Amino acid sequence: MTLAQILKARHVGVKELKNNLSMLLRTHKPIVATDRGQPAYMLIPYDEMVDLLEMLEESRDQALVAMVQSGRKAYAAGRWRPAAKVLKKLEL
Repeated sequence: MTLAQILKARHVGVKELKNNLSMLLRTHKPIVATDRGQPAYMLIPYDEMVDLLEMLEESRDQALVAMVQSGRKAYAAGRWRPAAKVLKKLEL
């Protein structure tokens, strides 16, 4: 899920949410619940929430962040190999 998707999420008033909760949940899309027109809560599909929490946790690991940044620099400089070639070389 991207920030753009979250910001574009459907806004639903509390009364509509109460009356149509089952139908809204079946869409498997984020929903912003509003109270008097103001965003109050966000409903996010479970799998997407787990992904977001994992990304947040990973972003706090400075060693991992440094490895990702290094990998991005190497990729941008053309220093990468397709996974298929690496696996073939490792005979996996």
